Amino acid sequence: MGPDIDLVSGICDYLSVGANRRAAIIDAATDGWARGWWAADAELMGTRQAAYADLESGTDTISEYAFALVPGLLQTAAFANARLRCEPARHSDHFDPAAAVAARSKRQQLLLAPDGPRYDVVLDEAAIRRYAAEPHVVAEQLRHIVAVCSEHSNVTVRVLPIGMPIVGHSAPRSAYSIYRYRDAQHSVAVAVDTLVEDLIHTEPSQIDPYAHLHARLRAAALTTDASLHLLHAVGQDLTPTTGAAA
Repeated sequence: MGPDIDLVSGICDYLSVGANRRAAIIDAATDGWARGWWAADAELMGTRQAAYADLESGTDTISEYAFALVPGLLQTAAFANARLRCEPARHSDHFDPAAAVAARSKRQQLLLAPDGPRYDVVLDEAAIRRYAAEPHVVAEQLRHIVAVCSEHSNVTVRVLPIGMPIVGHSAPRSAYSIYRYRDAQHSVAVAVDTLVEDLIHTEPSQIDPYAHLHARLRAAALTTDASLHLLHAVGQDLTPTTGAAA
């Protein structure tokens, strides 16, 4: 559900608002809803996911390293549901799994919108080799990543092979996300994923180590074409299992 554009337009008509001003008001109403939709649904979707939706709002670039799981912005509904069943987290009494999956879909829609941010992911090979759901769900998930990257130029995924050397023997200790914003007042933030909560860093002394680490991980990862080929191949390997499961 979004803003009632007909109502906004009707108010503009009543106030005899000019065409340019009308367009600006409608844009502001739409943008304001897009930037704050998660606030009212935080308990339903989960406060951690709401925090991520807040961090994603207004970004120019999102850079992520996914350590053991496909990141939420690339997850299919089936994969997200599987993870909710595998890892029942501590939520409020109002938490709704269906609302959580729907909210994830909404975040993905905003990412893939024409004005969506650039999304650059380094995906550890462990995330695709250690199955975090039933094989047929994982196969569908990997095909989905290939399709998204093929259809949306703002999304790139690079797989980091387990045996690939990294400059300086850098070893990532957890998954993280780096958010760079269009608004200079909120230029960069880093979210570090842990089991029970997310750590948010905004100070340069906290952000710089992650920026340097990400550059090294990205350089060590496969090219985008090679990464998509690997994702496709792993998905194909699971196809016979998919048929058996069905």
